[in-house]
Amino acid sequence: MSKKKKLAIHGGSPVRRTPLPPMYPGATFIDEAEQNSVKKVLESKSLFRYYGPKFLNITGEFERALSSYLGTKYVLGVNSGTSALHCALTGVGVGAEDEVIIPAYAWVSCPCAVIAAKARPVLANIDKSLTLDPKEIENKVSERTKAVMAVHIRGVGCDMDPIMKIARKYELKVVEDVAQAAGGTYHGKKLGSIGDVGTFSFQLNKIISAGEGGAVATDDPVIYERAVMLHDAGAPYRGRITSRDFIPGVNYRMNEVIAAIMIEQLKKIDKIILAMKKNKKKIKEEISDIEGIEFRHLPDPEGDTSVCLVFYLPTAEKAREFQRALHAENIYVSSGGYPPVIYDPEVFDGHVFVHWKHIFKNLDKIMSKYSQTLDILGRAVHLDISPLFTESDIESIIEGIHKVADALL
Repeated sequence: MSKKKKLAIHGGSPVRRTPLPPMYPGATFIDEAEQNSVKKVLESKSLFRYYGPKFLNITGEFERALSSYLGTKYVLGVNSGTSALHCALTGVGVGAEDEVIIPAYAWVSCPCAVIAAKARPVLANIDKSLTLDPKEIENKVSERTKAVMAVHIRGVGCDMDPIMKIARKYELKVVEDVAQAAGGTYHGKKLGSIGDVGTFSFQLNKIISAGEGGAVATDDPVIYERAVMLHDAGAPYRGRITSRDFIPGVNYRMNEVIAAIMIEQLKKIDKIILAMKKNKKKIKEEISDIEGIEFRHLPDPEGDTSVCLVFYLPTAEKAREFQRALHAENIYVSSGGYPPVIYDPEVFDGHVFVHWKHIFKNLDKIMSKYSQTLDILGRAVHLDISPLFTESDIESIIEGIHKVADALL
């Protein structure tokens, strides 16, 4: 290393003095627009979504705006992304004794929502897009399979054409989980508008956020009505339900304050994504010549929301070494962010199926079936791409990655 800059982990000076800006895309774009919108609701003293002293129906307004943005006939606002998944699964008719195929890399809410719908989650491997491997689906289909959950994770959409083709072949419903990729597209179509139903989360980490909240989107009136019933204690009294298939519901309703924030956040989503795309493109172009790294596969590169840059190293050990070196150079976001190596056996992460032992009681016995997933995740180095990055931040990231690669690869 005599001719190279000594890495910070080896006693050298770090590329940056401080970590990178935080990665809370929507939240960091909150300004007077959201404040005034919330103030308007508070002044009306009508925080409930269906009525109040001076009812404004802001939730209904947000639902119409999101419906227009996605190009779907129906949108239902709910109180979380997990609630949205439960409503969507119930909407497509998932119930007792049914099975739902889900990827082995997804937030833990995905299998939990399947269980909440009284069904059984069935794991399937991912591919190098970090999303559901379409080839895995047919291997998992049984007489009880009712649906496939396509989880668009870390800003990238699944390869929806083969997934839809296989699903239609076996008469399966497709639930899109768009929690981590709102605003993304696949061959020109908005994610969440391709399958039978799409779900969204507006939790703090998401591209647009109210701290919490969610939505269900569909073109199917039956799915919509079933979701409405589940989210509002059965909801036969709302005057919108024509279905005779009564669903005993719970309370998953969105309130007017969340809706007030989300109306303004939705107006900013394309601006936020554009900033992340611009930042990611610059970084990726400048490190593309590094031998020994392989970029994440993107089923539709144009549809990537660019919330992160992921690349693979030859081994899991090399990936962890690379991550530790980047961290020492202060190439990580100040919000803590996502685990820099997506699967490290020593780090708990609710996205990785190995940490779902409370859900899959026989997980140790079937672990070997998902070695493909663990190999991919274990070699994946992850870097959040904040819309707040400056030119100086981007230059330091590029310098830091090259510095570490020169030393370790």
